[in-house]
Amino acid sequence: MNFVKKQGVGAWLSLATLVLTIVGLIIYSMALATGNGVQTANGGLLFYDPTDSEFGAMTATVATCSVFGVIFLVLALVVSQFKFDGIVKTVCDVVVDAARILIPVMLMILLLNFLYGSFNGLGWTFFSNEELEINPEATKAGTQVITSLVFFVIAAVVALVASFFSIVRKEKD
Repeated sequence: MNFVKKQGVGAWLSLATLVLTIVGLIIYSMALATGNGVQTANGGLLFYDPTDSEFGAMTATVATCSVFGVIFLVLALVVSQFKFDGIVKTVCDVVVDAARILIPVMLMILLLNFLYGSFNGLGWTFFSNEELEINPEATKAGTQVITSLVFFVIAAVVALVASFFSIVRKEKD
């Protein structure tokens, strides 16, 4: 059977999750670079303050969860392509199923920690008093944060849906 025809709906959704996650991470890194040390409003807080414990927790959690999420995605896609028999098949099936369940979990943890670490910057930038002068760089960082969050939400939903479908189609006898 042709390799492309062999792939099930779960494989294509998992690939979409991988692409969405990587795009979200690229935009996330751009938001960190843009918002690092930028003041949100006159006399206000910094959008991202590297000395703040929330910033450190956010960056560590997002990095860890994204690495594990991508590893689990690749693991599930690659291991599912091979045919095993006996106990090896059972172990591989359990590992792939566990990885496919953990992918949306990792993406949701990543999403929530990114949102939590961005609350101050987003709040002061988009929800502050009208008389305060908002820094255009903070608005740019806020827009990038929101865009990245949208990509992570879509990736988590697609990963969740993908976990209900098989990665490889069953061969016809």
